[in-house]
Amino acid sequence: MGELSDRLVAELVDSVRAQLRRDQGERLRDVYLIGDIEKDNARIAIERLRELSSESNRPITLYINSAGGNVTDGLAIHDVIRHLGARGIEVTVVVQGMAYSMGSIVLQAASAGRRFAFPHSWIMIHEPAKWAGWQSTTAAAQHLERLKQMQDQIYRILSARSGKPLRQIIKDTKRTDFYLDAQKALEYGLIDQVLAGELPLPRQDETRPSDAEAAAPPDAPSPARQPEAAQERSELRSEN
Repeated sequence: MGELSDRLVAELVDSVRAQLRRDQGERLRDVYLIGDIEKDNARIAIERLRELSSESNRPITLYINSAGGNVTDGLAIHDVIRHLGARGIEVTVVVQGMAYSMGSIVLQAASAGRRFAFPHSWIMIHEPAKWAGWQSTTAAAQHLERLKQMQDQIYRILSARSGKPLRQIIKDTKRTDFYLDAQKALEYGLIDQVLAGELPLPRQDETRPSDAEAAAPPDAPSPARQPEAAQERSELRSEN
């Protein structure tokens, strides 16, 4: 009897373990980067990415809605995503809302063909000097060499993933914020696909009556029925 009980307990334990493994395998492998990109937000995103990558090599999806933030924190997230990709883990990045400034650089870290955006999302790129947070000339001068290195890194990331030459990237972002909606970002090469969900345009032929119909009084027949109505009146007169 004791041996039977031990076997039943062992089978029960194995069954529970198998169910836990299935639940763990089926759980969502999503990461959310919402708000400014700074050390705390970056740490949370990186820890979550590394936690999921340690569980299995199944794909991971990062959803981003950010106006940008610190350059080094953004590049840290970018590099972790690229590192996971090099290990064979597919990482999708989806823009839901906006990916501005350093957010657009995190977007470029996605695996090949996995940069997505919802239809009403926006992407913005601009001169890397602004991303460094050095608004004064004095501060920029103190870190000039580092600034140049960061500019070169960011320009090369944008050029490599968009397919645009460096000269054009620099021209489009020089002293300006370069905004693109989802469709324009697709055409520019900053994303690979606009996800479904766009509202269809209203059909004018169904929503607006013709000018002749709109001008006719309420009780008058429509232009299409006027010959038919005239024939009916003629038949009534002949019967009388």
